[in-house]
Amino acid sequence: MAKFRKITIDFDSSKSYSQQIFDHFSHAIQTGTLMFGSKLPSIRDLSAELKINKIGIITAYNKLCDGGFIKAKLGSGFYVSYKKNKINLSSSPKKENHNLVLKKQQMNCPLPHYLELPEDYANLGGNQVYKSFSIMEELRAISRTCFSAQTLIYSSFKHNSFQNLKEIIAFDLENKGMPIQNTEQILLASGEKHAIEIILSGFLSRNDYLVLETPNSDFFFYSDLLKKYNVISVERSFEKIFLSEEKILEIKNKKPKAFIIYTNCHCPTGGSLTAIERHAIIKIAKEINAIIIEIDIYSELNYDEFIIPNLATIEGLNNSFYISSYSKVFAPGLKIAYIVSSIANIKYLNTLYIAQCISPSIIDQQIIYELIIRGILKKHIAKLKNTFRSKRDTLIAMLKKLSPQGSKWNQPDSGMYLWFEFPPGENLQVVEERALEKKISIAPGYYFSKDSKHYNFMRLNFANLEPVLMYNSLETLFSIWRNASSRKWIIKNDRNS
Repeated sequence: MAKFRKITIDFDSSKSYSQQIFDHFSHAIQTGTLMFGSKLPSIRDLSAELKINKIGIITAYNKLCDGGFIKAKLGSGFYVSYKKNKINLSSSPKKENHNLVLKKQQMNCPLPHYLELPEDYANLGGNQVYKSFSIMEELRAISRTCFSAQTLIYSSFKHNSFQNLKEIIAFDLENKGMPIQNTEQILLASGEKHAIEIILSGFLSRNDYLVLETPNSDFFFYSDLLKKYNVISVERSFEKIFLSEEKILEIKNKKPKAFIIYTNCHCPTGGSLTAIERHAIIKIAKEINAIIIEIDIYSELNYDEFIIPNLATIEGLNNSFYISSYSKVFAPGLKIAYIVSSIANIKYLNTLYIAQCISPSIIDQQIIYELIIRGILKKHIAKLKNTFRSKRDTLIAMLKKLSPQGSKWNQPDSGMYLWFEFPPGENLQVVEERALEKKISIAPGYYFSKDSKHYNFMRLNFANLEPVLMYNSLETLFSIWRNASSRKWIIKNDRNS
């Protein structure tokens, strides 16, 4: 440990003990009295030396960690980590954390942590699908068909797609009650985002208004796309969509050209719209002559036997577009989504699509087709649903045991995400940073919304982690949150005393 002048506590000072300790060490570190790598006194030793409670030492050291002055090494102690011109010297880390969150929400912001982490991290909120149900043997058999001498890979472009796959999609949707006449009402695209972009580019002009739910799992992905549009945000929870009279009036006054709506398994909240809410959206859209873009990418992962008809089914596909894909029920690497609408709308979009990229991958389409006609995908989805339902229930049991008192969460009827709300406490930016140090990643609410009211939430993926890893990771995460929140409460009351 580097030599440093003796610390003294002024018991008559208006400053709290923790603030006096923080000021002493931060000054010593900034002036070079304590150099980079120097070890600080242990909490026990400093508590005995100053004759004060350990809580004051812990609070001061945590503030020094938050300010970038020191760093804790497990089982070793606290060491100076400050370097000039590198770490912000502010003694108010909360403000800096908030600014960092805002920076991450700008259009050119980096991707969320949960999209960039190595595989050895416990990714509690990630968007990965469950990998244990690999069907590689079936895929190897299918590949012999796809890459035979008669494979479509050597075929010239025709109709933008593999017609046989479109016929299967049309048949399936018709059985679900959607008003499908033929395959001319279906357009295959290279993923959900691509499908949305095609529709918006065809039906909206720059600076047009559109309605977008918040929070939204595609917040970062929509950023570049929405630079040219004005957004009317409609709040969504796992219980309902908030269409107040004021919001409806705003929509009618601004007359948006499109609604982008998750009807079943809204991500990240996991909520589904009621029949009344679906009819309300259709009514408003009809009054202002706006199109409805319905996203239903978790359509097969429903755990409830009763499924409310989709917006597209209720509206009749006259002025609505239904989007679904195979990424969530099979593999993200197969980027095949499909758009369903009226024949006139699909013909118009097909012209735009050809001008953009000619055709999505024919091989991907043929793989999906073979998976369906051989009955593999149906069995695979049934296995997914049973496993995901069990994992959902297991996660909820863990939350009941481990989560802080006052926490809230939902029991989603579909998909693979749960929306969790912490009780009032620490800024999740601090919790996320400390969890990452322990190789635990979360997906806090600020990754899905600009509104600070959603910052106290996080998305949990119950599909992609094994129970033991999930339990240990949640136990550590909630311990981090409790420590940070109790420290925040102590500091607040220490200052007020």
